Amino acid sequence: MSEYAATWYDGQTSRGHDVIIHLDGEMLRVAGEGVACEYPLSRVRMDQRLGKARRCLRFEDGAVAEGAADVFLDELLSRQGKNGVMNRVVPRWEMNLKKAFAALGITVIVVACFMRFGVPILAEKLAFALPPATEEVLGRHTLELLDEIALKPSELGKERQEDLTRRFAAIVAGHPDRQGWRLVFRSSKPIGANAFALPSGIVVITDRMVEIAENDDQITGVLAHEVGHLVRRHSLRNLLQNSVTALLIATLTGDITSLHSIAATLPTALIDAKYSRDFEREADDAAVAYLKEKRIPIRSYAEILALLAKDHNMAGEGPRFGELFDNHPMMLERVQRVLAGSGG
Repeated sequence: MSEYAATWYDGQTSRGHDVIIHLDGEMLRVAGEGVACEYPLSRVRMDQRLGKARRCLRFEDGAVAEGAADVFLDELLSRQGKNGVMNRVVPRWEMNLKKAFAALGITVIVVACFMRFGVPILAEKLAFALPPATEEVLGRHTLELLDEIALKPSELGKERQEDLTRRFAAIVAGHPDRQGWRLVFRSSKPIGANAFALPSGIVVITDRMVEIAENDDQITGVLAHEVGHLVRRHSLRNLLQNSVTALLIATLTGDITSLHSIAATLPTALIDAKYSRDFEREADDAAVAYLKEKRIPIRSYAEILALLAKDHNMAGEGPRFGELFDNHPMMLERVQRVLAGSGG
């Protein structure tokens, strides 16, 4: 086995020394001006080959030897049993431009597939694995922040609130495993007509949403839609999917309580990010199923979706806060789908 010329750093000073390294049996010997030492090969750490980049040998006493990407180090890695097929193939790919671009393309595809399919699956599993206490903190904290920045106390009469609360309770009664779910009323000129579900079973409905409804069957459809979001934990999954780093850390380490630290990001996530079409369709299907079960005309739900879209379009020129907060994208498509599911 050939010798290896390197620059030696003793780990105590920044001064480098020219040395020659060679293998003597199972010992690696280092010799140079003022340097004479030896180390067991099995306890020396070496960089894998990365193109033509310089490589280092790291010794147990803190010393480092740096030199060229020489085959000598490849042979040492082989003696250690660390120079497997991948370690030999990858450097050749790095030196071949076509193969390097091919590897880059494969990496992009893998990452894209993970983001498109892997992250939602992990988010769903984690959302349903969260302890109720953690979800309750997220929901309560989010409502408090929204009350500070966008929501005001409702001006609906007490009797009206009680009537709608009873309707909500009737919908929730079909989910006995979901205790503590509640409907809260707020007014908000910036948000306008809207209803949205927060973690821990909180559904917020605005005064304007109640005002634009032509009958209570329409509001029932809206509430059933939001309960569909709660059952599938869409708001929490949406947050997790948009917080990939927190998701990966919590999934890989099992540190579920660390998610408390991202509670402050939920209002922003709700404002900036809309539910996916899949989430909206799942919630729409839940609303349609409930209305069918209670023999309530499904057309009433399609009507409130159309009224909601009309109200938002009439709100004035230019974007408004309510439109950013709107979690009902592609409204016309949804109206058509609901009507198709109702048989017209």
